[in-house]
Parts: sequence; structure tokens; C-alpha cells
Amino acid sequence: MKYTFQDSTELPVQRDFIQDLQDFIRISKEAIPLEKSIIGIKQGTKEETAISQEKLEEIERFQKDVISYIEERAQGIESAEILEIKTKTIEAASTAALLKKNERLEDIDRQNRLALMEVQQLEARILTTLGPFFETSIYGAKHAYYASVEAKEMKGKQVSSVNGVQYEFELHFAHDSLKVEDLQELTLPVWAKSGILSREEKAKKMDVSGFHIMSIEYEGNGVRTVLQDKDAEHIFKVSADEMSLLIMHGDHDITGDEKLAPLIDSEALYMFMGKLKEFFTKSVDFRRLKKILLERKNAVEENTVFDCLKIIAGIYGKLVRECVERGYTKGEVTIKMEEPGSVRTEKYISKSEAAGELSSIGSEGTELARILGVAET
Repeated sequence: MKYTFQDSTELPVQRDFIQDLQDFIRISKEAIPLEKSIIGIKQGTKEETAISQEKLEEIERFQKDVISYIEERAQGIESAEILEIKTKTIEAASTAALLKKNERLEDIDRQNRLALMEVQQLEARILTTLGPFFETSIYGAKHAYYASVEAKEMKGKQVSSVNGVQYEFELHFAHDSLKVEDLQELTLPVWAKSGILSREEKAKKMDVSGFHIMSIEYEGNGVRTVLQDKDAEHIFKVSADEMSLLIMHGDHDITGDEKLAPLIDSEALYMFMGKLKEFFTKSVDFRRLKKILLERKNAVEENTVFDCLKIIAGIYGKLVRECVERGYTKGEVTIKMEEPGSVRTEKYISKSEAAGELSSIGSEGTELARILGVAET
């Protein structure tokens, strides 16, 4: 499928932009009210806590006043009976005050726990709502992928960023472990001792096909991996990008060894490293959006998800404006889709429809519509 503007110029992103725009409006309509609910809960909890704190201070003041009054009334009295009454009265007042303070503190704790539980549920819903969109529909993002063996299980994550927004996916793979031979056969050159008496070291190719892949890092064009045999006797660290290659066997640099370097099968090795890249697309069962950061702070916890959506709206807004400029109807955002066989169809959303849907959110939706370039002028 080929995507173009209405004037047949190719879209800078080969995606169904109209569908992505509609998805952006939908997730905004879902996520922003959730965030507003969280803000409301936090504000309500803060106000309730302030009221309870005032009550605690009131109890404390009353207790002090009662004790001060009794102490004052008992001054100069030597009667043992009266002094005993004074002591027991002070003890009773202190006990009653402590009981009421504890009740109030328990109320604060219960309210905070209930509020926290509700907030966490709403935060989880925000991440669930945004997950599918963040997975595929944020243009211009840079991605880094990581996988490593933890407790005999391969676990991974994807860390992506664009314009100050960083988001992290937890990756779940189809298999718990991975060996080199699951991708292809591979050998690497090493120094090995041979002979019974002399134990002379000679260069040889070691078959590492049965080695476990302990970790993978893939960012930009670079890939790094750690390969380890069953007994952890041999550990290889391999790094490769378009310009360089580094292979370490323990502390020994194989690529810098003038006798071992010529034995490296670069073609097979680069093919293997390419398959490690593909691992993050072909072997991931599912992704779960774990966190979103804005300027390195947790956007969900800090209630700045709307600010993140404004940044994404800015990215989309540039394409919206270009669609309108290259289109034939200025009130519509239109693209063309060309299927194999030159079958062409047009897809559009009117600016008024987009703005109308966003306006249902409130002032936040109106601001998004303005940033997107679909607001009424």
C-alpha cells in the first residue's frame, strides 16, 4: 500500500494518516478525562487531609486547654483526694484525646489508601488506552531495544523517545530462552591449546551455535550481544554497526588480533546480527506500555499526559496542514491510498468533524484542535 497526499506526492510517513489521526482523537477523548479524574481525586484527598489536620490540631489545643485549666484549679490544694481526682481527670482527658486523634488518623490513612488504589487503577487505564497508539503511531520516534536473561527467562523492553517524551514498553517474547542456533549456525575464532605435551596455543574456529544468547541491545544501526556456553567457560561480547565490528572473548579483542581477525566470517556474523534486530519484531508476543516520561518525570504520576498529547498533536499538526495545503478541499484532511494494481482510493476527515469530537473533552480538546490545525478560525 502506498500513501500520498491528494496531489499524489508521497506522504513522508507511509501510514494511513487519517486512521492514525482518528485514533489520536479517540485516545485523547479517553485519556484526558481519566487524567482529569485523577487530578480531582488528588485534590479532593488533599482537601480532606487538610480538614482532618485542622481537626487534629483542634483536639490537641482542647486537650492542652483542659489540662491547663485543671492544673490551674488545683494550684495550692494539698488534699490527696483532690490531687487524685486531678490526676485521673487529666489521664481521662488525655486518653479521650488520643482515642479521637487515632480515629482521625485512621480515617486519613483509609482515605489515602482508597484514593491511591483508585488513582492507580485510573493510571493503569491510561497506559492501557495509550499503549496501542504509542506502539505504532508516533512519527519520528527513536527506538532502542533491550533483552536479557533474568532468572533463566528472556525479558525485554523497548525505550522510545520523541521531542522530550520518552515511553517504555515491557516486551514478552515467544520463547523463554534463545540460542545462537535458533537463528543460524555460527563460528568465532579463538586461541585454543592443542597437543598433549607442549599445549601450544593455536588459532581455531569455535562453533558457538549452541551458546545461549544472554543479552541483546539494539539502538539505531548498532547491535550488541553477549553469548555464553552452558558452563559460562566461554563468553563472547559482539558489537556491530555499519562502520565497525568488535568481538571480545573474555578480555581478549579478537578483532584486534592480527591472526584471529582474518578468520572471522564477517558475512555470517553480520547476518546473525541482522537476525538479532529482527528478533524484536518477529519474536515479541506482546508489548505492554509500562511508563511515559516527560522531561524525565513520570507523566502519568505527575499528571502531564495531556502535555505529552500536545507534543504528539504538534507532530500530527504539521502533516494535517500539509494535507490541507496539498488537498483540493480546504475544510478536509485528505490522503490517497494506492493498492497493488494501481487501485486508488481517497480517505479524509473534515476539520469540523475532528474539532467537534475534540471539543467534547473541554478546553483541553479545544487546545488540541488548535495545535492540530483543525480548529475553526
